[in-house]
Amino acid sequence: MNVYTHYKTLAEQNVGYRWRTLLQFGSSWDIIGSVVMMNPGSANFKRGAEGGIEDKDILSHLRQLDYTDDQNEKWYEFNADQTMGCVAELFAQYMGTSGTKDLQGVIQIFNLFYLREPNLGTALRMNQDVSLLKQINDKIFEHDLLALKQPVYLGFGWLSKSSEFQEKAMRYFNETTEKHNAKYLDPDFDKNPFTHPRRLMRFIKNRPEGIAQRTRFCTNSVNVSTEQ
Repeated sequence: MNVYTHYKTLAEQNVGYRWRTLLQFGSSWDIIGSVVMMNPGSANFKRGAEGGIEDKDILSHLRQLDYTDDQNEKWYEFNADQTMGCVAELFAQYMGTSGTKDLQGVIQIFNLFYLREPNLGTALRMNQDVSLLKQINDKIFEHDLLALKQPVYLGFGWLSKSSEFQEKAMRYFNETTEKHNAKYLDPDFDKNPFTHPRRLMRFIKNRPEGIAQRTRFCTNSVNVSTEQ
């Protein structure tokens, strides 16, 4: 798995934000799905903040997946974190492959906000403290919403109930159910757990609710019993 992303630092505020994150597998650059989560976590530079990607072949593929506003932004390669590994495992199960090594293509990672910080409580405080981030978050969000491609897994957890992020979560939900054939989601927004991929693939992986939620996503059907 290769991890490619844009990243910028707001030096005066000492915060960084990461967006347009792509998990690329095998030799294919076709988009094979999307996942929406809370905020970027612990994944970090593979070659440091000055080590932008220079390989012309890789850049040519990345530029084709770029947003219009980002054509002059640097692309970086990041190390994968545990959550990205869980996303890969979930989509491998969806694709019916024997494991992540057999995946081919690109999984897009989107977020409700883009400040990179593994501690969610700290990230939420910093996101509120830095006023410039609202403008940045809102601009990226509009591009991300249009870039969704199915299958789309919504995994932003309890932030879907947060007054600060509920509107964005609901817009992702509406876009996913109305335009991307997400039949695994309950039509009632509030009845969906939107379980984060790491919780789904680690903490409740073998529990009835975890098995049922993965089955719903992989079969694209809400009619799966939680009693397994």
